Amino acid sequence: MKKFRFRLESLLKYKRHLEQVAKQEMAQAVANVLACEQRITGLQNDRISATEQLDTLVEKGMGAGQFNRYRQFITAIDQTIILERNKKIELEKILDEKRNALKQRTIDKKSLERLREKQDREYTHEMLREEQKGLDEIASLKTAREVNNEHT
Repeated sequence: MKKFRFRLESLLKYKRHLEQVAKQEMAQAVANVLACEQRITGLQNDRISATEQLDTLVEKGMGAGQFNRYRQFITAIDQTIILERNKKIELEKILDEKRNALKQRTIDKKSLERLREKQDREYTHEMLREEQKGLDEIASLKTAREVNNEHT
């Protein structure tokens, strides 16, 4: 029996490759979002720490110049947090795009895999049918010979 050959095998391999690339891109997008979240958390912790230091120094008494430097530092942290939050929103949009691309690549690959499986089943069924036809023919010939030998 001749082995089944899927004519679109190279296309299927290419679709699998595209799906793998999409998975890697999505994983990178997830890592970017997580890194951004960690930066935001770090900045928030820095802000809390700076605010607590400022409160402690205010209770002990401090100069106006030093107070202004702390306030500017805290304001800069607040602005950086805002920038990072905006960046996170953009990174989440990119992540959604990558997720949708992966979903589409997976659908494309699976549709080709289903086509391959269907053609393989049809091929196997056809081969079994032809084999059975050949066996039936052999059995018919054998029966015909036996009948012919009985009449002679």
